[in-house]
Amino acid sequence: MAKSVRLGIIRARHDTTVPVIPDPACIAVLMTGDHAVLRFWENTTRGHLDFVDSTMFPWVDMTIGTDTSRAAQARAAVDALRARFPDPPEWPGLNGLIVLTHPGQRTMPNPLAGTPGQPPTITQSFDGGASGVDGLPVAVLPVMASDHTFMCHEVGHVLGLDHSFGLDNNGTDWAPGDADIIVGQEYGSPYDLMSSATFAGRFLGTGPTYSGEPTFTGPAVPGWPYPGAVAMGPHLARANLHLFMPDALAGRVVEAPFPQSGAPVTARLVPASASNGRCLLLLHPPGEPANGVGRVYVEYRVPEGWDAGMDPLGASLSREGVVVHSVVDIANKGPRVWYRGAVPTHSPDTDVTVATTPLVVRTVAADPDRHWVDVSVTAGAASAAEIVRGLQTDGVMGPVGDLQETRTPCGDPVRRGTFATATTAAFGVRSTGFGGSGVPVDPQPTVSWSVGGVPVAAPGGTVDVPVDGAVFTLDYTIEPETAELVLTSRGGERYETPAVVTVSGGGTTASATAVFTAPGWVEGIHPDDVAKLGDCLARIAQRYQRMPAPFRRPTPEPPWSDLNTRRIAERAWLRQAFRLIAQPPDLDAVGRGELSRLLQAQASPSAFMDALAEVAVDSSVPEVDLADWLRNPEFTPYPALAQSLLLRLNSRGLKRPVFLDVIAFNYENSPGQPSPRLLEDVDTGVLEAAVVEGWNVRYGETAPGFAQLLA
Repeated sequence: MAKSVRLGIIRARHDTTVPVIPDPACIAVLMTGDHAVLRFWENTTRGHLDFVDSTMFPWVDMTIGTDTSRAAQARAAVDALRARFPDPPEWPGLNGLIVLTHPGQRTMPNPLAGTPGQPPTITQSFDGGASGVDGLPVAVLPVMASDHTFMCHEVGHVLGLDHSFGLDNNGTDWAPGDADIIVGQEYGSPYDLMSSATFAGRFLGTGPTYSGEPTFTGPAVPGWPYPGAVAMGPHLARANLHLFMPDALAGRVVEAPFPQSGAPVTARLVPASASNGRCLLLLHPPGEPANGVGRVYVEYRVPEGWDAGMDPLGASLSREGVVVHSVVDIANKGPRVWYRGAVPTHSPDTDVTVATTPLVVRTVAADPDRHWVDVSVTAGAASAAEIVRGLQTDGVMGPVGDLQETRTPCGDPVRRGTFATATTAAFGVRSTGFGGSGVPVDPQPTVSWSVGGVPVAAPGGTVDVPVDGAVFTLDYTIEPETAELVLTSRGGERYETPAVVTVSGGGTTASATAVFTAPGWVEGIHPDDVAKLGDCLARIAQRYQRMPAPFRRPTPEPPWSDLNTRRIAERAWLRQAFRLIAQPPDLDAVGRGELSRLLQAQASPSAFMDALAEVAVDSSVPEVDLADWLRNPEFTPYPALAQSLLLRLNSRGLKRPVFLDVIAFNYENSPGQPSPRLLEDVDTGVLEAAVVEGWNVRYGETAPGFAQLLA
């Protein structure tokens, strides 16, 4: 049965020079539009909540002084409403308030005015978030700083929900520009709306850096003044929904006690966006208290509906797949859901160990059309060995060849080139079924390692490994207590070799293999200049109100450390970053150009070639020549044309491949012989004509226009 919630929406303008937002736009964004905030909450609770009797009050004007806190805005808005309507009949019985502060920002003198590069005025954005007034919970939403995801998150607090926890992230660092870097576990789920401050993203400091990007770009509402409001999703995690509103999932939960050894719990789950079917597996621990602490939740998330931003393949933490949360008693807060990991659908790894429990969650099978997934949960595991990748770094030894002098979009000089690297990688071992779990036993199981087929022994030394007729020397150490193997390559050597661990004990033997990858060299910005690029990215991201993490080349992490997967991950990152540049309507040509050049400075030519290949743009020249042209934005048009093609073809590629070098030739030989060096210099009409000409010559056709070439 649906639960009726009555919310009052107060629309309060603090700047009378700004026109009020038309009622139809307010209704579409907040109440009854297909992607309205209240519609989201109806959908994500599967119809458990309805807001039929909610009220949108007429616009009122309020006065905001120097205190622009959310509490001050809420107080001023309620006072302004009561001043105009002393006793509004809709007020009694309200369960909460939404305060829409318009415009939610003001222009003020810049305290740094007069210093180089500083404008005379700056825009001060008002604080937004959850508060309370007159005994009612309130979501304060400054119009010009609130995207759809933020609005839904804050309304979630009004409805009684709280943040989720999990991975170390920067969500509680409210001053990311200062030197004090804050890392915490609040906002630590990449799959939950109530972690939307960062979705577990860690982007400050020296790293490791990672990001969850589960949002998507929804339709704009005519008349709504803030273009950035189109960022939407994801669903509320089914775990968080069940913890706070269990009735919302009545009949849709598979419940079972923690499995006993040899008796797995199995379930078929449908995605969170599915209208029907069991969407959540709930596992109860022995002696579970009434508040649910210790229980484990398993759900299935795919890129559909409000989860359209889930990443099928890429560096984002918000990958489609099976997701695990548990319930933890957080000091001064109470029971909250805690992200424990995920099993991506498209991954060779099919299980995840649930920390603080004996449970292992495994994906058994997944429907190719994403209609369901079969999962199995076991207590412990049979005798097995597993290699656990640890620290992996590619230390820069020095440049190879000449460095190219270039500049960031902010004008800072940086050096780009190819740099020799030496790779250090750690391989831990996790064994089960050999006489204990974390408790010393006698006798202990024995652990032995080999690298490239050559046995290695503690405590360390060097090992010569054969690879395709050549021999490479590796330094290694084996930690005597944990048996962790650490390998270090010599600089400038590219190869892969297997590391094999064998665990023996109690008459049982198990082995596991991992691949040590030494890239040997990397192309990009000089390590000493990376900070300049990061500073420029931060300034541009702040100017255009963008999170910087999606535009920063991701750090190679152990799960995708091999050369092929690194290349796939870089391509996926580059394509996604260009999608983020192409879709939002609030980015002007200068903004697109600046962000595109930041990507150009970081990405390798192979990433651009791979991304172009995905949209059916290839080349008739040797790859080495094309790579030289793509890395040279000062003397060739190829970088600018490649960026423009990726933006133009971000949603629909070509039906058949067209040569990039032919496109460039046709473009430069068009009337006036243009040869663009910046994205802003590219004439889209001329570019499309160059593509059409390349198509017609290659396939002997007479295609009438660019639109006919799109897939």
